[in-house]
Amino acid sequence: MVTIDQGSLEDRREIERLIAEYHASEGLTPIRERKTWAVDQQLWGQSLGLLLVARDKDTILGVTLAVYTPSAELGRVMTVNDFFVRPEHRRKGVGRELAKHLIEECKRMKIDEIGLEVLHGNKTAAIFRKLAGLQQADRFLFKKKLDIGNDYWPAKPILSLRNLK
Repeated sequence: MVTIDQGSLEDRREIERLIAEYHASEGLTPIRERKTWAVDQQLWGQSLGLLLVARDKDTILGVTLAVYTPSAELGRVMTVNDFFVRPEHRRKGVGRELAKHLIEECKRMKIDEIGLEVLHGNKTAAIFRKLAGLQQADRFLFKKKLDIGNDYWPAKPILSLRNLK
């Protein structure tokens, strides 16, 4: 039986391994410091969002990492950045339970909208999108890489733009 709950400090290494597996499956090179920083942000409550794990007894089968963003236009937005179920546990309801719990938590938090960012080549994302009842947005996503390296420590929350100086 699959249960869904918040990731914990005891789960940290397994969550990081699962996210690395997810990144590798997408053809990305996992960056340990970035992955650890993102997980720590949620585990230590330094960033609003959700870090949910699907487990069967002591084994973590899937993970989702979502971050909260306030928007003057869209309201309270939760963006799913990482959603992964181990391949051997797919098509068994694990992803469906993770998505269902994510939506329930977002409703409890009074989130207005859930967003999902997906790489173009990710075919399984279409399955998740349907499970979660998500529709394609009428927006483009643009990005610019900033050459800051992999120095994510110490992970300090930015309380104000003045702190960036």
